[in-house]
Amino acid sequence: MQPDEVQFVHFNDVVSALQRPSFSILSNMQLTIQYHIPSAAHLASFLYIQRDFASSNPRAQTLTLFSGDAFSPSLEASVLKGEQICPILDHVRISVASLGNHDFDFGNARLIELCNTLKFPWVLSNAYHLPDGKANEGARRFLGTAQEYVVKQLENGLRIGFLGLAGTDWPSNCEDLPPCEIQSPVEVARRIARHLRVHERCDVVIGLTHMRLPEDLAVAAATASGESRIDLLLGGHDHEVLRRFKGDTDLISEHIEQGQHIADVEKNGMVPDIEGDNIRLAKSGTDWRAMSLIRLIVHRDEHGAAVKSTVTLRQYTDIKAAMGEPASPPAHLVQTIERIHERVGGLVQKPLLHTATPLDGRNFTIRRQETNLGNMLADAIRAFYGVGIGFFNSGAIRIDQVLDATIPDGNPLLVRDMFNICPFGNALLVKEVSGEILRLALENAICDMHTDGRFLQISGMRMVACWKQPQGSRVLDVLIERPDGGFEPLDLEQKYSVAMPSFIAHGYDGFTWFATAETLVGDEAAMTDSSLLLTMFGNDGEVSHGIHALNIERARAVTVVGRSPEDSLPIVKPVVDDRIRFVEV
Repeated sequence: MQPDEVQFVHFNDVVSALQRPSFSILSNMQLTIQYHIPSAAHLASFLYIQRDFASSNPRAQTLTLFSGDAFSPSLEASVLKGEQICPILDHVRISVASLGNHDFDFGNARLIELCNTLKFPWVLSNAYHLPDGKANEGARRFLGTAQEYVVKQLENGLRIGFLGLAGTDWPSNCEDLPPCEIQSPVEVARRIARHLRVHERCDVVIGLTHMRLPEDLAVAAATASGESRIDLLLGGHDHEVLRRFKGDTDLISEHIEQGQHIADVEKNGMVPDIEGDNIRLAKSGTDWRAMSLIRLIVHRDEHGAAVKSTVTLRQYTDIKAAMGEPASPPAHLVQTIERIHERVGGLVQKPLLHTATPLDGRNFTIRRQETNLGNMLADAIRAFYGVGIGFFNSGAIRIDQVLDATIPDGNPLLVRDMFNICPFGNALLVKEVSGEILRLALENAICDMHTDGRFLQISGMRMVACWKQPQGSRVLDVLIERPDGGFEPLDLEQKYSVAMPSFIAHGYDGFTWFATAETLVGDEAAMTDSSLLLTMFGNDGEVSHGIHALNIERARAVTVVGRSPEDSLPIVKPVVDDRIRFVEV
């Protein structure tokens, strides 16, 4: 019996910025501005690969699938609250999408508004609202506009069922997630997959996930056969290009496949094609830079029932490198993107400050060690409130690059750079916590989940730790700075005032102790992180009165080292001063 075919184009996590030329602002030099929206040429290359793949196989219908995190965070998102990405998503002609945790950054109501403007359905099968704080099994309401599952009937007769899975880590790292219950991805995947096959008569079941790799592998193993079979999981959340086969156990997302680092096999923006009936999982990178092309062949028994599927998988790690010459964008696409850029561009081009040293905001460094940018932010919020300790969780810092020094001959940093550093607009709160809780928080910051962004940049203290010690006992020594500039050992019984972003103050990313600690400065009286940066580096007269005037002056005093003689803009020069030190034993 002749097998049936279907093709998928998959991508995920278009939450970070790409670069495009900007307007001239100072002299005749072109600046580089970071955008969440891709350039027209880059998007044209994405679309060229997508549509060339669709036309390459006349026997198969092609569906484009997305695995979450579209609306935030980014520069445009800070200004337009997610609206910026909607025309691009529709232009890509998505067939089905799953929601990601950052899609809730502006709240559930805003997410519903955004999804209602789009032309495709969203699916999320294991996350439900909690009416009155209790799960209501009889009347489940899914988050946003999500459906429990979606069924597509193809022109060749194939019925394809889609389910969506949220990671169980969402409540700990998504501050604006509405009160909800996230059920076990494994249990829900098995239940929905069986329903799709038995009751909806689906020939193929696809799981769109936004989970960390360990949960994806658990689902892949639990749905490999039988009536609960899922033919392929297509995921996001890890921001890596990867694939896993039946029986794989490699939990390192930087590995393209079991035991194999992506750098060892990547060539010209692609990894080698693979084919087989035991391919269980694929993830497709981030930022419009990568994508997966999947050809799925459905084999049937003598009665016509689908019995197994074979996958042919091609994955791009860098579309630009793979394409060489970019595709030529059509005029209407250029106009669409330019309209979005123009709405934001005029608001964020104002020159703001100079830096006398490169500012290191790379995820790779700032999520596992002290950096000068992290020190500057922690120092600023500590000084702003005049408290003894400042914390800044590295997951709130999203620039993911080194900002080059602008002194002596560079162009100044702009308002948009501050939004790129802190795109979420976290309120900066003050909590009173015991020394015992401080030590627990520091252990949480360097637990085995540190790459999720819970690693703390600190001010007003010194810490010595060892990665080789067991989780929970890695902090070897903690010293607290005294008013005279000296240091003394942490007192587990003493109470300390700590300034911190609201994300961790409310208990997210494992900092559960902070949520119940006494609040000295709450949300109503707080300034946001992005507003602090903009005001702190603005003109002296911008905060001449109000409750924050003295606070801003204190923050300036610890961050600004002078002013440029050319344009009078403030200059910063933060350093790494061994406030966080890791030792071997």
